[in-house]
Amino acid sequence: MGFFPDQAQVKRYWINDGPKAVFITLYMFANVAVFIERFFAYLNTPAFGVLGYAICFAKGAAATLKLNCAFILLTVIRNILTWLRSTWVNTYLPIDKNIIFHKLLAFLIAVGTIIHAMAHYINYLRLSHAPLKTLTSLSPLLTAVPTISGLCYTSIPGATGHLVVMIMIFMYTTAIESIRRPLFELFWFTHHLFIFFFALLMLHGFPGVFGPPSFWCWVVGPLFLYLVERATRVMRGKQTTMLHLARQHPAKVIELRLKKQTFVYKPGQYLFLNCPYIAPNEWHPFTITSAPHEDFVSVHINIVGNWTGGVANLLNPEKKIGIVQQDLLEAPNGLPIFRIDGPFGAASEEVFDYKVVMLIGAGIGVTPFASILKHIKFQLERQMQLGQVTLPLEKVYFFWVCRDKGSFGWFSALLSALEKENVNNFLEINTYLTGALSAQEVRDVMYTDEENQDAITGLSSHTNIGRPKWPDIFKETARKHRDTDVGVFFCGPRVLSKDLYKNCREFTTAGPEGARFHYNKENF
Repeated sequence: MGFFPDQAQVKRYWINDGPKAVFITLYMFANVAVFIERFFAYLNTPAFGVLGYAICFAKGAAATLKLNCAFILLTVIRNILTWLRSTWVNTYLPIDKNIIFHKLLAFLIAVGTIIHAMAHYINYLRLSHAPLKTLTSLSPLLTAVPTISGLCYTSIPGATGHLVVMIMIFMYTTAIESIRRPLFELFWFTHHLFIFFFALLMLHGFPGVFGPPSFWCWVVGPLFLYLVERATRVMRGKQTTMLHLARQHPAKVIELRLKKQTFVYKPGQYLFLNCPYIAPNEWHPFTITSAPHEDFVSVHINIVGNWTGGVANLLNPEKKIGIVQQDLLEAPNGLPIFRIDGPFGAASEEVFDYKVVMLIGAGIGVTPFASILKHIKFQLERQMQLGQVTLPLEKVYFFWVCRDKGSFGWFSALLSALEKENVNNFLEINTYLTGALSAQEVRDVMYTDEENQDAITGLSSHTNIGRPKWPDIFKETARKHRDTDVGVFFCGPRVLSKDLYKNCREFTTAGPEGARFHYNKENF
């Protein structure tokens, strides 16, 4: 194997990462271009004679900050992104990678900030030692020789710059996954410091010693779109939402069935849920588990963390199993019991773009596929009534990996119904239990196997004990579906995601002799 990838490797890479790679490359070129343009523009200014290359680096980095701050807002305008998914733009723009791109922009902003700040510290040092005559020749605003501390902490650029850095430290540290997951509320509040972040950057360029402030020119458009987005979401969130039913499932999962006058969605989409009684300003994303034909919209919530624990305690204080609430509009304090906003587009929407799909869920990560499989079941029933069955999918390989036996409970009824209506054997169910069984559970499995029914899930498909052997699974799928685009959809932990992505790349063959695995992961 040579240093450079061969043609087959390039083709395999292109199938999953081509559009993303092209977009990121072009965007990085844009960063380099704006940096170079400002860098060389300041080589021919009086400021360069006094401050040297530090002013060039400061202004070049500032240009990249303006570009990246404008684009980072666009990555979170979810209504526009959802709309773009239904247009030709989705073919060329990696919309599903918006969160990944958001993180990349945050990294570029951090790098630009470091370069900009370090260069200006050098500039401040040189300005504090320059003769007054030289300073007045640079700008009429420089009427006295400044001190370093004055430039850093009492000038508008210095004071706002340091405040921006402090805000970034709060936002970046709480966005680390090990902090964000257990302390989501802290992440939510600190991330909303972006309002002050942008306000301070608007002021940062004043009084314009080395040129008029221009940050606002870059962000006014994205800010306007973002404000429209927020206004739309606020209005939608205020519409009356009724908790039609709350059901407590085993394994710390609570199901909420909600009703709202206008809520049109597609299988695989997600919504934001707010409980004013617990936290009036917090909105949490959850995958929709109901199907569009149902007269309610449902979500299944894994009870982890303060907010989800608060929801469970509010609806089910006695820790019962089964239905715990019905037809509830208000919380004990008179506020709406829930508010919902959405729906928003997700990767799982594209399931029906493929003839063959692999749906892979880990634990509660199975939720996106509940809606999809319910939709398929509804389509099957309707087509059977009409006497003509034309499935949107030719083959569905469903994989569900759980750590404990109880996690299979809430979804097994739907899977069982689909097994009975498995026209042309289109659905293949594979369940995996990775946790240990008790001695009694082992005996139950042995006895139930004789009755041709799985003791763990109640399905005719038997549960596999242990982790899936993904290389063998992908190899066999590639053998069965040559010259086929196979959609691989996953929702679950990052470690498993990396493994699945690796297998998609490894077993993809860009030609008629093999399958092409297209990897899609839920990101919201």
